[in-house]
Amino acid sequence: MNFYFKTLEKGLWKDFVAYFEFKGSCSGCWCMNHRLPIGLDFEGEAAKLAMEQLVKTNRVFGVLAYVEGDDVPVGWASLDRRKTLPGHDCIGEDIQCSEDEWSIHCITSRSDFKSKGVEEFLMNVTTGLAKDYNAAAVEAYPEPGSETTDSFKTWNTFSGTEKFLSELGYDKIKKDFGCCSKFYLPMKKEL
Repeated sequence: MNFYFKTLEKGLWKDFVAYFEFKGSCSGCWCMNHRLPIGLDFEGEAAKLAMEQLVKTNRVFGVLAYVEGDDVPVGWASLDRRKTLPGHDCIGEDIQCSEDEWSIHCITSRSDFKSKGVEEFLMNVTTGLAKDYNAAAVEAYPEPGSETTDSFKTWNTFSGTEKFLSELGYDKIKKDFGCCSKFYLPMKKEL
């Protein structure tokens, strides 16, 4: 299947909404839950409005995936500076890092495109995009032991798979994340 992508910018807000509302499947997060400190999550219309303001002021980085003949994007990947994500379980209050450390913190595909290679396509694209943004390193947080061909074992279905990230040259970060370690395996690629 031939996918192509568009880098998110304010003119793509309607496409972003179409993706998140496809067949009523939006979880309600609107990709906001990592952007606020832990414990301050909100969802639904408030999250949508907050994300709209960020997108329309070009403060969100990410990629929408498309396939020929379909007006609604088939996937989304969020790529942001690591220090702008205090609500991510693997980052939390550890945001004292340089501007050139980035994080791929969300990769999803439409339900009708699961297991068709969208997430792998997006992981490739966002890794390259991080380099274009002059990132020195990029992190991602897959489910430990996850493989492209297997079903996920936890709720962490939005972070790619460990096996594919390893194939892209990501290495495990040797750090104890306590209770989160069964859901997330922080990995990093130096660029």
